[in-house]
Amino acid sequence: MPIYEYVCPACNKRFELMRSRSESNLGAQCPDCESSADRALSSFSHYAAEPANSAVRKQDKMKQKMWESERKMEYDKIKNPDPLKGWREERQKTLGKGPEAWTEYANELKAKDKKKKDYGENWLGRDQ
Repeated sequence: MPIYEYVCPACNKRFELMRSRSESNLGAQCPDCESSADRALSSFSHYAAEPANSAVRKQDKMKQKMWESERKMEYDKIKNPDPLKGWREERQKTLGKGPEAWTEYANELKAKDKKKKDYGENWLGRDQ
């Protein structure tokens, strides 16, 4: 009986199952989270005839890494759809306002730089 590799889209776990060829197209259940897992392309039969440094192997490894990174990105989007939310909330708590406070702060810095340019380096940052 052949061994088939599976990848769970929910928890990104890779696992193998020994199944008959008639069951090869059927899905599998993840042993960790018990969700439906997709069958992965096994590299054993494909690489058996290829030398270790062939362009085909390198290209396939690159495609495999790309596929895994895409699955990880999808997983991260599901897990944390807005990764900057915590940062925005922290900034809002610190400044006491929403995003408009950042533009006000930037405008204040520009005004201070203009006054330094106009009045010289001896300007202390106080309005007179």
